[in-house]
Parts: sequence; structure tokens; C-alpha cells
Amino acid sequence: MKPVVYPSDWLFRDNPPTINHAHRRVLAEGDSWYSIGTLNLAAASNIPFKLEVQKVTIIINCAYPGDTLDHMVDWASDPYFDKLLCKPKFQMPWDGILLSAGGNDMIDAARVQPVNKDGTPVPANRRLFLTTNEITALGATGAGRFISDSGWNAFADYLHENFKTLVQRRDSGINAGKPILLHTYAAPVVRPSGTVFNSGGWLYPSLLKYGIVGQDAQDVSKILFNRLRQLLLDLDCKHPTGLSNVHVFDSAGIDSLIPAAPDDKGSSGDWVNEIHLTPAGYAKVGAAMGPWLESIIP
Repeated sequence: MKPVVYPSDWLFRDNPPTINHAHRRVLAEGDSWYSIGTLNLAAASNIPFKLEVQKVTIIINCAYPGDTLDHMVDWASDPYFDKLLCKPKFQMPWDGILLSAGGNDMIDAARVQPVNKDGTPVPANRRLFLTTNEITALGATGAGRFISDSGWNAFADYLHENFKTLVQRRDSGINAGKPILLHTYAAPVVRPSGTVFNSGGWLYPSLLKYGIVGQDAQDVSKILFNRLRQLLLDLDCKHPTGLSNVHVFDSAGIDSLIPAAPDDKGSSGDWVNEIHLTPAGYAKVGAAMGPWLESIIP
């Protein structure tokens, strides 16, 4: 069976849905793998909709497209999640917290250009990519030559600190110690495929501005998403550097996901656009992630 998913604001209606009858109640927050990544409703889906579970599961979903981790740890930016997780008078007991985070943060970081709008330079440790002159000076080769290691390290530190803050928030209220469930991301094919208001995609225009095209663009995407995958896996409580009762599902390891064709601007393979999966793609993730969730939240 599939979970019953309610938007978080429904709990604040005059007649909120009844959720006490469920075998498990889960609070979800995150970016567009948990919300809706396309305006085409026929192709719209997400992971919570597609989870395969054996017991009645209700998910209260705070996610919205484009959300980032720093918004999730900022109560002023994300009031429903914070209220329901740990705020006095609003907090509710949850059996677990589903979190989709890191992907949109990395896409935002990839947008940072080497020069500010006022013409001042942006230091290499404040962006993910190097300029042509910086690459030449280093004499590096391969697709990794485009990546600013100092910028990646700063980004990784930022993510890790925000995840630590989120764990601290969890432990500040009645949901202290409850399991947090994260997931990795399959590396997307870089291509100009987006939504009506963002037809050029997300990664594609950012890489294009640095002259990263063709096979280099695909290789750079794989490098970045592999790094993000490892960073997230290292947060798992079973890892020496993991965080308390944090569990990570490795969706990037699902081999059955069909990649998109690089020249296809529409739905292709299991991808409805550059960074979001089709309903069939999310179903492949949900079929594996549901049993994993139930093994952690009995």
C-alpha cells in the first residue's frame, strides 16, 4: 500500500485530518523530490507518494519545490516544520522524520558565478567551479579540473553544520532521539529541460556559464553528485562520523533508474526534466525505500 500524504497546513485547518489511527505517523520536509517538480500534473509525483509500505502510514509533508537545507533549519523560513517538530504548544509526537535535503543546496551553489553583479570577484572558496584562467594555472586535467575543491569543502562544511543543527532541533522537543531518514540522489543528466518558468533546467545553465559542456558537463554532474552521495552516507549513524539516529537510504544506488538522453528537452528515461523523476522513476525509489523505512520505523 501507499502512505496517506497530507500537506502540513492541513493540520492547522478548522477541521484537520485525523491521524491518530495510523500505525506510524511521519513528518516530512525537503526539496522537490518530496514535493512536486513539474507543473504538468499528469507527470507530477514524489517519493512520499510512491513509498511501498505494509502498515497504514500517514505522512505530514512540509516540503515545497526549491527548498534548501538552510531554510529547513530556519524557523522563520519554514514555520510548519519547525512548529510540528519542536515548538511548544504546536509540536506533535512523530515516529520518524523524513528529510530530503542537500540536492537543491548544491544546485544553488552551482549557480554562483566568478564575478558579482557589481564587478567584484567571487573567491574560489565561495563557488563550486573554477574559471578558465584558474584551471590553466593549476594545469589540471579531466572533468575534475572544473571543480573548486576549496569551494566544495566550504559547501560540505555548510551542509554538515546545518544537518547538525537539524538534529539539535529534533532533540530540543518531544521528538528527541526520533529517527531522521535521509536519502542520496541519483546523478542527473545535464540538459536544458525544466519547467514552464525555468525551461533551461537547473544545472545546465550554470555549467554553460563556466564553459562546461558536452561530456564534460555529464562527468562534472557525476562527480558532484557522487561527492554529495558520500557526504550524505557519512551522516548515517552507523558511520564513524554519523549523527545520532540518522539513517540514509542510498537511492543513488538504484541501478534500474533509466537516465535521460542528453539532447532530450522533455521527459526522457525515468526523468521528467533535468533533476526530477517521472512517476515511474519515483516508484522505483519508493519500492525500495518503503521496506527500508519500515525496517527503521517498525
